[in-house]
Amino acid sequence: MLEDPALDIGRISACLSDSYGLRLRALRFIPSYDPQAATYQASAADGDYLLKMRFGPLNEPALRIPRALLDAGVTGVLAPLRTRDGGLWAGLDDRSVVVFPFVAGTNATRVGLTDDQWRGFGSALRSIHDSGLGERFRDLLAVETFTLPSARLVRDVLALVEGDVVGGPAAARFAAFWRHNATRIRGILGRAEALAADLRGRRFELVLCHADIHSENILVSEDGRLYYVDWDGPMIAPRERDLLFVIGSRIAREVRPREESLFFQGYGRVAIDPEALVYYRYERLVEDIGEAGKSVFLNPAIGEDTRAQEAALMRGFFAPGGELDTAESVTLHAPQAMAANGGP
Repeated sequence: MLEDPALDIGRISACLSDSYGLRLRALRFIPSYDPQAATYQASAADGDYLLKMRFGPLNEPALRIPRALLDAGVTGVLAPLRTRDGGLWAGLDDRSVVVFPFVAGTNATRVGLTDDQWRGFGSALRSIHDSGLGERFRDLLAVETFTLPSARLVRDVLALVEGDVVGGPAAARFAAFWRHNATRIRGILGRAEALAADLRGRRFELVLCHADIHSENILVSEDGRLYYVDWDGPMIAPRERDLLFVIGSRIAREVRPREESLFFQGYGRVAIDPEALVYYRYERLVEDIGEAGKSVFLNPAIGEDTRAQEAALMRGFFAPGGELDTAESVTLHAPQAMAANGGP
């Protein structure tokens, strides 16, 4: 939430005391882009904690997966603390209370990573992939099926922009952009779906993946340690699902060849299916394109400036040299990463 919902601090304090044994001294609201959670820095007698008050349904995998990884010895995973009775959250009225360690720092998009941190990131991601927890949580997590889940949304938006679009000048300009690029967008969908059909016939080692492990979700603490955060959508998938954010990635912060090589010094030897990487690039682009259309055309709660920003982000994908122009290009810069032959 971007604005403090002004919750009853006394009741929060009592909940923290009863469920976690924490004596609350101060509570500072932290704005976030999660509309279903109010986030706070909670100062207690023994230090600071990150407190999330979640409204609506609780995403159990987002709590259970990082906790299990940390318990298995994977370092750097920011996981919820246990309550006095061993749970990962407590109830307060119609809300869920989740407590994490508080880490002072900033994300890797802003500060980048040192050589040692790149190696450490590679080592940590390999530990996640090799943890074996995918099988343990198989009934709880989505399993990769190569079905391009956002394709229907993009086709719905393509149909929408053929008619009258409401929403102001930004929406009108964006609808014109969609109509002008309709053939290219359909080509993107066709290419992605062809890749998906081919990949469904191949055999992959399926591992536990974070599935969104770009630099925005890597927290660099003030003492230089890395923490891997925002486990909202972990899944069981080929490791390429996570390596998407390293090999030739331009997501959040561009990964340069030298940084890629440092990462694989930590990750170790691995065979990469280049077509799986290309598919995942298209999958993410299709998702972002669809969400941009949904936001600009169908969300009445956002203002004109936000609509313009969402539209500008998507237009950047189509710019010369942008994500779409480079989606098919896969170059492995580290000797530890080898191209697999692919095929059935």
